[in-house]
Amino acid sequence: MGEDACGEEEMRSFISMDITSKDVLDKIKNFQTNLKNTACPMKVVERENLHLTLKFLGEISESSYKRIVESLDSSLSEYSSFEVNLKGTGFFPSISDLRVIWIGMNAPEIIYIQKEIDDTLCSMGFKEDRKFVPHLTVSRVKSSLNKKPLLNVLDEYKDYDFGTDRITKINFKKSTLTPQGPIYETLKEFKLKSV
Repeated sequence: MGEDACGEEEMRSFISMDITSKDVLDKIKNFQTNLKNTACPMKVVERENLHLTLKFLGEISESSYKRIVESLDSSLSEYSSFEVNLKGTGFFPSISDLRVIWIGMNAPEIIYIQKEIDDTLCSMGFKEDRKFVPHLTVSRVKSSLNKKPLLNVLDEYKDYDFGTDRITKINFKKSTLTPQGPIYETLKEFKLKSV
């Protein structure tokens, strides 16, 4: 953690939706196991770290954190909880440079909520997200070794339905980078209205 000009501690942070359905998480774990079995060098995302990033904030100060929470508290409380369907898989950025493997997250509410967060934060001086694609990162590929069997698994799962989960809250998370991988800590939960 660095310090800003006022001498405040800074923290790396983001706003997310987490997946909590045991059934969905078990199916994702099976998918990750199949990915790992291809022997393509990769790091799968731990079960407790699986999330959809709605907005990456980077390093922010305590006072920025308080201002963001205050602004989002009122706007996000207007939204109701909703079902999201996790279906289909893909990768970024391209087949020749395969770095991130993801599962699609389908629900119109995600787009509205992300836009709300983006608009609120843009008015506070944060950069606008250019193209938001709702996805759940499940693995980060380290090299193109054994890429063919990996592509076969992705092809098998390209239309696979992992099931649905109910999103009842949006989380403000702090990310601490360690040699073993990031450690996420939820600092604030924005609860959505129950339906």
